[in-house]
Amino acid sequence: MREILVIRFGALGDLCVLGWALARLADRSGPGRDRVTLVTKAGFAPLMARMRGVDEVLVLPEDESGGLRELADRIGSRRWDLVIDAHNILRSHLLLGLLGRRPDARLAKDTAARLAFMTFGRPSPRLDLRMLDRFDEALDAVVPVGTVGDPTRPPCEPDTPTPRDAGLLGLAPGARWDTKRWPEAGFAEVLAAHRREGGRVRIFLGPREETWYEGSTLARAAGGDTGVEIVRDADLPGVAAGLAGVGALVTNDSGLLHVAEAVGTPVVALFGPTVREFGYFPLLPTSRVLQSDLACRPCSRNGKRACHRGDLACLVGIAPGAVSAAAAAVLRGEVPA
Repeated sequence: MREILVIRFGALGDLCVLGWALARLADRSGPGRDRVTLVTKAGFAPLMARMRGVDEVLVLPEDESGGLRELADRIGSRRWDLVIDAHNILRSHLLLGLLGRRPDARLAKDTAARLAFMTFGRPSPRLDLRMLDRFDEALDAVVPVGTVGDPTRPPCEPDTPTPRDAGLLGLAPGARWDTKRWPEAGFAEVLAAHRREGGRVRIFLGPREETWYEGSTLARAAGGDTGVEIVRDADLPGVAAGLAGVGALVTNDSGLLHVAEAVGTPVVALFGPTVREFGYFPLLPTSRVLQSDLACRPCSRNGKRACHRGDLACLVGIAPGAVSAAAAAVLRGEVPA
């Protein structure tokens, strides 16, 4: 059995996709498989500890300046047969330098190809690779392929899994950046349409959503309705357990998209400034993507850049009726043509 150290500090969506790759590695390695230790940030550690194929999670201390040295001192005395830099940023390079170790494999990044696509509108063939493919590439470079397991088996195993309810629709109206948020009034229309059909709704709110949710159209649509449940202030394992119980999740291009799929819940994903070529489209066969065909897309690598048109047409143009229809199809288990 080999000891494998994998370095990936964040972000949430990337870590969930990495979870798929590590789970596939565990499935194909079989009994007596390699032992994987993941280094990540504290906020993500409880969720990643529940990923199949992750045997141990080491936490980057909050004080990142001195924390890297502290972490290196803590793990430097251990024997690592393989070290995989699954982040490929300055911080991971510094950690490896403190360990006095070159990585056996490193994630290949596509930053230049993304920027060229946004500038010239021509995607490189390299952008045909999903983020999952890139993680697989890094692992395959150093870990021989053994028995192949089920590649569609979800990697995350919540502590208290709940049966999936085909009548329960999840809504995740948040995203880190405003430019990746479908208008909350659209979520309100989807909620109302699902309730008219007799279905129930579970809304997932994070700290960022609390600032606008109260008093919003969505809050008014949900208020006082016993068929609507609000999940707020939950830790990531609790959110994962809640997502595991819904039949489908309507979500922006956000971390919860990938948490949902990691527990096996298909999604209706609403993409605006970002595109398939950036590697983060859903993985499950019954998941669906809705997007607008605009010449200005993509305009941002991650949604951080403000909309230069000023109207968020890429998201505003996604009709609530189309979202409701897609959600109904996902709840029925239909696979897109």
